[in-house]
Amino acid sequence: MEPPKGISAERGVLIDARRDERMRRLEQDRGRAPEGHEQLAIEPARDRVSREDPDVRHTRSVGLLRSFRFALEGVSYLIRTQRNARIELTIGFAIVALAAWLRITGIEWAVLVLAMAFVLALEALNTAIELAVTLAAPEPDPLAKAAKDVSAAMVLIAAVASIVVGLVILGPRLVLAQ
Repeated sequence: MEPPKGISAERGVLIDARRDERMRRLEQDRGRAPEGHEQLAIEPARDRVSREDPDVRHTRSVGLLRSFRFALEGVSYLIRTQRNARIELTIGFAIVALAAWLRITGIEWAVLVLAMAFVLALEALNTAIELAVTLAAPEPDPLAKAAKDVSAAMVLIAAVASIVVGLVILGPRLVLAQ
């Protein structure tokens, strides 16, 4: 059975011949090829964001010395305001003194320093997350509390792991030193 005139057999939709002709003219006016004659072409981004666009700027580049100053201000803020960071630093200095006294190897130093740096870096991340959550949700909110709790948990996990690393590296030497 053949569909009535003006109905597409493939899709069962009404065909408007005048609309098709209007679309062809519109595409030609815009400089595009009619539908049947189109070729695959890559068009530039319509939102004007592309690598070739000279007007695309992300953040202004900051000089190297200024970036170090900002980082040191962050370290200063961390030490001034975070009791746990001060405790972790104190323990870290004690571990460094003990490791020097025990004369650990270079690889052991590397592992120990990385473990301590990991804890301090996560403490800084925890502080940043807590500050951002407090800024975003100044009123008590269960999701804000969960975000703060999870960020504190990551520091706890790293601290426990660093204790294990310290015991594995320093423990046998302490036993032998007695």
